[in-house]
Amino acid sequence: MKIWAKVMRGDKILRDVVYEGEHKLTASGFCDAVQNVAYLIDISTPVLLPAHLKHFASFNRVKFSPADFIEEVDFTCVVLEAVREDKPVKR
Repeated sequence: MKIWAKVMRGDKILRDVVYEGEHKLTASGFCDAVQNVAYLIDISTPVLLPAHLKHFASFNRVKFSPADFIEEVDFTCVVLEAVREDKPVKR
């Protein structure tokens, strides 16, 4: 799974990272990936709900608001997007 994570304040990207790991899109795999991404962008891990995984699986994107964090945060949201690797078309 390859994820582009962005820490946002309004429309401005404060920090971002592209994370690549050998995680499957399961509850435990998604949880591990989110924990690793949070560590890389130096934020606390958000509270993960089944709705977050469902949204990521359906739309390849999930957005965490400050309410999804136990600690107080200084950003407006964290967005995780699945990075799709397009393979060249054979002709």
